Amino acid sequence: MARAFEFPGGIHPPERKTSSTSVPLSAASLPSRVVLPLKQHSGNAALACVEPGQYVRTGECIARRDGMISADVHASISGHVSELTDTQITIEGDGCDEWLLMPVLDWRTTDSRILRERLDESGVVGLGGAGFPTHIKARVRERHALDTLIVNAAECEPYITADDMTLRTFALDVLEGAQLMAHLAGAKRILIGIEDNKPEAIAILSQALSHSIPLPVELKVIATRYPSGGERQLIKKLLDREVPSGGLPADVGVLCHNPGTLLAALQAVRDGTPLVSRILTLTGEALARPANVIARLGTSIGALLQTAGLEEKRLFRLIQGGPMMGAILESLELPVTKATNCLIAATQEELPPSPPEQPCIRCGACEEVCPAALLPQQLHWYARAEQDERLSRYHLFDCIECGACSYVCPSHIPLVEDYRNAKQRIRYQRLETAKAEHARHRFEFRQARLAREEAEKQARREARRNAGRRATPASSPAAGQADLQGLRIAQVAAKAAVKKAEKALARTAQQDPHQDLSDLETQVATARENLEAAEARLASARAETASDTPQTDKGAS
Repeated sequence: MARAFEFPGGIHPPERKTSSTSVPLSAASLPSRVVLPLKQHSGNAALACVEPGQYVRTGECIARRDGMISADVHASISGHVSELTDTQITIEGDGCDEWLLMPVLDWRTTDSRILRERLDESGVVGLGGAGFPTHIKARVRERHALDTLIVNAAECEPYITADDMTLRTFALDVLEGAQLMAHLAGAKRILIGIEDNKPEAIAILSQALSHSIPLPVELKVIATRYPSGGERQLIKKLLDREVPSGGLPADVGVLCHNPGTLLAALQAVRDGTPLVSRILTLTGEALARPANVIARLGTSIGALLQTAGLEEKRLFRLIQGGPMMGAILESLELPVTKATNCLIAATQEELPPSPPEQPCIRCGACEEVCPAALLPQQLHWYARAEQDERLSRYHLFDCIECGACSYVCPSHIPLVEDYRNAKQRIRYQRLETAKAEHARHRFEFRQARLAREEAEKQARREARRNAGRRATPASSPAAGQADLQGLRIAQVAAKAAVKKAEKALARTAQQDPHQDLSDLETQVATARENLEAAEARLASARAETASDTPQTDKGAS
């Protein structure tokens, strides 16, 4: 076992993973009807590009991404669009499963720009739960120097075994997907971080690594401890690097992907298959046949659980995700989405309701288990008192909401719920501040644009008055070069503004997937418009300068 470093805190909840790994991975039945939400990812919801009654094939794009942080949505079955709303698209299947695939690509010989475009048009997002668009991560090298790609195979949360079964079944494909993403990121090596409670996957990976692989790949087996699968925690565990507060893994030269994402990225490029299905875990004591399945997106959760032997009378709580960080679902009619990595059909005895909350006894247990080295007790008090300045000082947004503090609290205080509410309140305040700031920038830009247009009009009037005369200082080559220099500076500044706006958008989306990104998207769009205008003015000035420059007679002596 390779050397591993340590992150603070952590807990050892019951794993409850074996029931869903006792049978091989299988494909779920083709659904007769799918409901596809337009927002299955971080950022903005996609915009529908089909009409009611339209016939679509499996893999056909039915909604285009809206803005930089968004993702396309594709039909997961063939059939007719039966319903179209502002939030979702319903398709009634024809049972034929007629596919529309994209041309296959060889990632080793294809230009990186084309590969990024393929990831974009395939709708691939992170399948670990956050749903961050993969095509954005593929561009990280534009802003950061990366040296390591980490395959996050820790899968530390109880119950969830989707990544485990992905590796057991598609180890070679996952490794090739890692090579693809490392190639796009400019990484020089690949590390696979996996907990020691997955011996079958470890053995299969070890065998797969004996094949010829271009980049160095190292398999690091780490001790099982929750939440070792958090990006910051895994980077610390594998590399002993600290992601700075408010920072991203890319700030320390690292890019993380989970096995499911790498498999989907490879299939999009190598096979031309957009993201229309995913591997997910079906588990819980209310199921007679727990398993992992490959399910089409949009499949009814209730119908899927029925295939696993759901006993509805015993069902007490339905959770999407794991018991520590997952969300409780109120209906069996909800669809499987890109973010659905696990469904837990739990009985009351299995996951009983929490006892009534009691006053904090200041025991400090929450601080001991916090993997982010925060002070949960203080954050709890400041969150309830709405002391947002103190919450920022104590790094509230470094909290990964793992639930370890709530798990050990003897007073049963819903600490993570407090933090989520405080984050939501602060997000709203930041959004309002950003809107006001953006409005100010737009006003200043408009005033500058009006002044520039007036100056350009004055220059054209001067040029007309000087037409036919001998060149004046204002129209001399030196003056023209000065104008060009100013326009070139403006173009460079506009390019820098675009990069700054894109970086702010990507960073906010990765750090805080719940943040409303509409204003940041608008800032990016405005910066791009300014750049286009600056480039157009520069091109026009260059053309005018070229036309005004006297041409030397090549035949003159």
